[in-house]
Amino acid sequence: MRLSSLFDSDWHKWAPYVDTLLIPVYEVRIPGKEPDLGEAQRVREVADGVERELSGRLLLLPGIPYGSADDSLLRQYVEHTVCGFKKSGFHHMFLLAPRSHEGLLTENAGDAWKLLTVSGEESESRLEDEVEAICQQVVATWETQNFGE
Repeated sequence: MRLSSLFDSDWHKWAPYVDTLLIPVYEVRIPGKEPDLGEAQRVREVADGVERELSGRLLLLPGIPYGSADDSLLRQYVEHTVCGFKKSGFHHMFLLAPRSHEGLLTENAGDAWKLLTVSGEESESRLEDEVEAICQQVVATWETQNFGE
C-alpha cells in the first residue's frame, strides 16, 4: 500500500491492519547538473518490491531525499519525522537506505525505527533477492515483537 495512491475511503478500510511504515532515505547528487541517482533508484526499486510483497500491513511512504548536507541535520529530521508517525499509532517504522549510509542512520537504543539497508547501484545482487531479504527482516521483526510483547 502506498501513501501516494491512497484515497480517504480506502484508508479507513485498511487502517486497522496497517501498523508498519517503510520510509526510503537516499542521497541525491547532482554534480555539474548531471544527476547521479543510482543509489536512489536502487532504494526506490527495493522499496517498491517490499511494498508489493507486504501490502496490507505495510504502508510505503514517499522517500526522504537529501543532499550533501550536514549528517546530523538529516538524522534530526528523520528522528522528528519518525517520532510524529509513532505518535500516530504505527508500531513498526523501517528506514530503507543504501548500505553506504549505514553509519548515519543506524538505530540507537532510543530510536523508534529499524534500519534496513540495500546494496548500491553497482551491486551484483539481484533486485528480487534484495527484496526477499528485506521482507524477511520485516517479518522477523513482526514475529519477534508480537511474541515478545
